[in-house]
Amino acid sequence: MAAESDAELITRMLREWNRGDVDAVLELFDAEAEVRPALSTFLASTVYRGHEDIRAWYAETNEPWAELHAEPEQFIDAGERTLVIIALHARVPGGRVDVGARIAHIITIRDGKIVRLDGYDEPDNALAAAGLSQQAEVS
Repeated sequence: MAAESDAELITRMLREWNRGDVDAVLELFDAEAEVRPALSTFLASTVYRGHEDIRAWYAETNEPWAELHAEPEQFIDAGERTLVIIALHARVPGGRVDVGARIAHIITIRDGKIVRLDGYDEPDNALAAAGLSQQAEVS
């Protein structure tokens, strides 16, 4: 079986996340992976290490929402890493209020597994962190 491209693997991770299949999400992460999430102001921890921590990240991220859906909008090659801009759509419990946001992840993949995910609340901050110009982003 040919190795998935980074964009395909990231798309699969987000699809499994949206389906609520945390075990399938974990299969895509290295056992020692590190996650520094976007929206970290909402989360108690700032760094999640390994599968059990990533399971906690998933639970903590989804807990306040009746529905949370993440769609990749754009993939940008950042050398050894891939930057993905993500559209988030969320719904608060018991209401019809929809929340939308754009975040970004810089993801490092080795041997077909995600070994590091750095999240950014603002795509421009991710572009700067990856050493890319803001012109790389499609508005």
